[in-house]
Amino acid sequence: MVNRIAIGAVCFCATFISPYVSAADQPGSKLEAAFKKADTDSDGTLTRDEAKALPRVAKHFDQIDTDKDGKVSLKELQASMKQVHKEMHERAVQRFKSADKDNDGTLTKEEAKAMPRVAKNFDAIDADKDGTVSEQEIHNYMKMHHPK
Repeated sequence: MVNRIAIGAVCFCATFISPYVSAADQPGSKLEAAFKKADTDSDGTLTRDEAKALPRVAKHFDQIDTDKDGKVSLKELQASMKQVHKEMHERAVQRFKSADKDNDGTLTKEEAKAMPRVAKNFDAIDADKDGTVSEQEIHNYMKMHHPK
């Protein structure tokens, strides 16, 4: 059940990064295309100067450059994004668990107030109109409204 909660919650909380993370390892992904565009000398790595074309990469350059060679490779960027996704997932699970005061795997309108985006869209998320939203309903709502 925790995994189902996690899936729904992370889908809701991580929509801005999921298109990149979900396809990060696939050739031709949006991430790979953005990386290649920023890699102006086509050497397969980004210098600090090249990373300026990707503001989040530039901002977190030192954390992403795990081998500390002064360059960021696509592999390092993919690993960093996966780690960020994992951390967001863990936070989302905790937020859902914290909001679910009666531990029944669903949120009432009152419980959903702890998750403002869920509360704001509560009636739309509540597909079965039972007055609660489940992790699956959140997942389905996000999948429908934020396709990859």
